[in-house]
Amino acid sequence: MRAWVLISAVALIAGAARAQTRPDTKVLTCTTAGCHAAEIGHTFLHGPTAVSACDTCHEYHDAAAHTFRLKRPGKQLCEFCHIDKTGREGPFVHDPVAKGECTACHDPHGSETRLLLKKATTRQMCLECHQEAMGGTHRHKPVDEDCLQCHKAHTAPHAKLLTMERRALCLSCHETLGQAIAASSHPHEPAEGDCLQCHRPHAAEHPGVLSQPPKDLCLSCHEEVGTAMSSASHPHSATSDSRACLNCHAAHQSHHVKQLLPDPVKACLECHAKPVQAGGGRVVAAVAEVTDPLAHKHGPINDGDCAACHDVHGGGRGGLLAAPFEQDFYRQYDPTSYALCFTCHDRALVTAQPVAAETAFRDGDRNLHAVHVAKSPQGRSCRACHTTHASRHDKLIADSVQFGQWRLPINFVKTERGGSCGPGCHKPAQYDRGPTPDPPRPAVPRRPG
Repeated sequence: MRAWVLISAVALIAGAARAQTRPDTKVLTCTTAGCHAAEIGHTFLHGPTAVSACDTCHEYHDAAAHTFRLKRPGKQLCEFCHIDKTGREGPFVHDPVAKGECTACHDPHGSETRLLLKKATTRQMCLECHQEAMGGTHRHKPVDEDCLQCHKAHTAPHAKLLTMERRALCLSCHETLGQAIAASSHPHEPAEGDCLQCHRPHAAEHPGVLSQPPKDLCLSCHEEVGTAMSSASHPHSATSDSRACLNCHAAHQSHHVKQLLPDPVKACLECHAKPVQAGGGRVVAAVAEVTDPLAHKHGPINDGDCAACHDVHGGGRGGLLAAPFEQDFYRQYDPTSYALCFTCHDRALVTAQPVAAETAFRDGDRNLHAVHVAKSPQGRSCRACHTTHASRHDKLIADSVQFGQWRLPINFVKTERGGSCGPGCHKPAQYDRGPTPDPPRPAVPRRPG
């Protein structure tokens, strides 16, 4: 055993000695006798190296000194064989290629990669220069796999060495999303253009590789909404959590106005189908009754337009109401207290006397709305008889309403020409519009705002 070790050691020393002794005449091979063995010690070899054709690239400068020079300067040496890397793929050129620095990325003799890269993967090679572009806690999947899924390595037809135009490149993977945007009745305008208006291509600090948090990103375009939100004394909590706008809106496309996720009423019911805990211990009551197919719906609800009455991004009134609406049971009549109702309903509904087509709540030509609402000094608000969203009765007549701590019953019964009620506030009473059929009521257009 000792003899074998001794013989091996002697052989290694002799080989090293030969390797350190430069020949002073031309030789046919460079990798024998242990001189340039490292150049062929790779899994993948450059073609000339693999066949010991070192003179493809090198030529003697001084045989006696055993010195060499390259046969061609810089990238011309590589392009002598690699003519497919000379700009055929487009006018945009990778900076090392433009500078003729092929060996910045490739080992000219061999490598552990098929592309003869100096690093184990394309990604690792790219990160040698492009580390900054990859920073972020949320990375685009191709970034962790292979940069060449999106970029060309040498030359390309598009800026940033992209293989395709930017939007087309994104949709080459996100094909289903592209089809949905194309088929949508309400596409988001940025989603029809450059995806990088909202997303980072490599990595970001926000989910979805968004360039900013969802709220900030949306408000960078929707400034008027941002102004309303920042000035709201009664903010809508759905706009301020981590998902913010994405709680209600689709980022790319929708089949509903304003890119709402479901239809507008369903969008609100994502939260308001059950009671919602608000600030200060206040509870916002559920409005699940609007889903009852047998219920009579308030006009805006029936139209799917909660925003007709509510400032959905935040406002200056409780309940996010868009205009004043009397909250008390008793209130001396003032038209400004019912501004919300009067955006759709004509004020003559309450004030006309005698009355005909202005309201169906009349006894003959006596306006019973005026009797109840415009009564002085103790007029009753709309809340005294009506619900605001939906009811099992026509005209949104309530089954009962809150009166202090008591649920006051209405006991409304509709008849062909009127109706009756037996509430807790007065003895049972009935009304009859009379034998003359009601004239058709003209449609009242909803007033803007």
